[in-house]
Amino acid sequence: MRGSAPGRLDLLGGVADYSGALVLEMPTRQSAEVDVDGDGDFEVGPATLSADELARLASLPYEKVREVLAPLPRWTHYVIGVAVVLLRHRIIGDARGTVTVSSDLPASVGVASSAALEVATARALGAETVPPLHLAALCQEAENQVVGAPCGIMDQVAVAMGVRGTVLPILCRPASVAETVAVPHGLEVVGWPTGVAHDVGGDPYRRARAAAFMGKRMVEDATGHSWSWASELPASAVDSLPDVFSGSEFIDHWGDHGDTVTAVDPNEWYPVRASTSFGAEEHLRGAMALTALRKGDARTVGFAMAASHAGYDTMGLGHPAATTLVEKALARPGVHGARSSGGGCGGTVVVLCDCGALDDVGELIR
Repeated sequence: MRGSAPGRLDLLGGVADYSGALVLEMPTRQSAEVDVDGDGDFEVGPATLSADELARLASLPYEKVREVLAPLPRWTHYVIGVAVVLLRHRIIGDARGTVTVSSDLPASVGVASSAALEVATARALGAETVPPLHLAALCQEAENQVVGAPCGIMDQVAVAMGVRGTVLPILCRPASVAETVAVPHGLEVVGWPTGVAHDVGGDPYRRARAAAFMGKRMVEDATGHSWSWASELPASAVDSLPDVFSGSEFIDHWGDHGDTVTAVDPNEWYPVRASTSFGAEEHLRGAMALTALRKGDARTVGFAMAASHAGYDTMGLGHPAATTLVEKALARPGVHGARSSGGGCGGTVVVLCDCGALDDVGELIR
């Protein structure tokens, strides 16, 4: 069987997905393709698992699954992880055959190559009839629990449901989609890699995510109210949060921050206010940009992108290469907006521009 899925370009939203914000995503022309041939043992790169071995793996706690897979190349964890999750939830009865992966999506540049691999694998293993939002949640579970990367659900939904040439609005609470919006006539959205690899499992991303959950817990304690998502918190309460806060002091006072896929490190300092406020601010920016897109108002979308880019820098997800590239893009005729995208820390800068304005840049992701 064969499955495929595109990558995604993150027009607006990025790391605000785990805060429950509205994000605006687009599928790429580039994609990942997974073929599963034969009915023998499940072969993924150097790994060969019999049906019984895979079933046993699917019955183990996720912590044990990660231990078993640790010696294998990291890319195989995504494929095997999806198989484990599908078996665990009885979406498929077994997983057999030799897995072949091909992709023209660049890896580690922040365009959801891992989510594309996950969704393509799930489709190749027989989950193509699963409703797309459920499929996205299963693939996110594989990345969170088997791979160990603390991603939100934005990428998986975008690559499972995106329509080429349109912007997909996703409300990440936990995930629902609105009607797609066509890119206004004469404009295009492109990704311009910075040349700096991004890793959603890296320390800056984990730190920013944990800080947002810490801030939510602190606001709830201070106000005596609870909210489902950090993006719902009142701005006045968030503004009163400290700029940075000690992990050890947080653990001593609150213990748990409420996030199942990150931990608070007692030896770390966390950018609490910036990370917590970003979700709420980006949610409002997403709504503003969506209205502007429907009106063909590129200037307003560009304004939202600039504010989002500044937010990445403030919570520690910026990178000098990304800032340089944003400035370089904005200095060119026909460019309306540019920002760090995805998980930041390098990766890819997403650009809103007139059609053809960056055609001389050969490495663009479209």
